[in-house]
Amino acid sequence: MTFEEFFIKKRIDLPALQKAEPSLFSEFKTHFSQMGEKSFDHTKKYWFNKLRRLYHLAPEIKPEKLHILNPLAEQTIAESLSETIAPKPELKIGFVPRFKAANMPKPAAEQQKIEEKPTVPDESVPEKPLETPSAKSAYKPRFNMKNIPPKSID
Repeated sequence: MTFEEFFIKKRIDLPALQKAEPSLFSEFKTHFSQMGEKSFDHTKKYWFNKLRRLYHLAPEIKPEKLHILNPLAEQTIAESLSETIAPKPELKIGFVPRFKAANMPKPAAEQQKIEEKPTVPDESVPEKPLETPSAKSAYKPRFNMKNIPPKSID
């Protein structure tokens, strides 16, 4: 954030401050460049209310929203305008991973494409059988109730 943007954020008119008190303006400018935004704000915060009263920056004029007397007509107009614009492509709904795992097997469609490609057998290189990832065994819990002896009632 620049020096000017900082004073706009604080609602202080910087050109008026520079005309009225040039020494204070130059001091603020050097301190801001040396300290940075947060330190300057912390050390000079007691100055800002006084300066804001003396050199108040007029707030930006925002255009008012139009109040429509007939909202149904506005809705119809908005719908007709949106129909002329090309529809947005549909978004995928659901989980999409950020990356593909390297050891995941390829889908069957890709496997068929690979198999369909005509290859010229090279006699110098022996053929390797396609490696299929072995299916992992099912989850085995470490704790098994069958291995625990029943409690004896005393």
